[in-house]
Amino acid sequence: MTGAVLTVLRLIAAIGGGYAVSAGLAALAAVGLPMATSLPRSEAVVLASMLAFVAYLAVLIWGFAERRLALLYGALVVVSAASWGSALGLARLASAG
Repeated sequence: MTGAVLTVLRLIAAIGGGYAVSAGLAALAAVGLPMATSLPRSEAVVLASMLAFVAYLAVLIWGFAERRLALLYGALVVVSAASWGSALGLARLASAG
């Protein structure tokens, strides 16, 4: 592959994958923090949203620092699927109880 194609693939991974990962982690934190601590739900959502910016920045930096593109895509898929799945599971658990 040419350098331009690899750069576009990195941009897609960093921007799209970073968004999926940071949004999933924010959703997980927004659901999990009130369950784990005495933090009110509204404050947990605000804290999770602010921490998501840091996570997104970290993924953006890592997206261009990682040499292996397959590892980058694989990790982004696994982390985003795990965080979204866990957030959904915790939300269902919280609404059932």
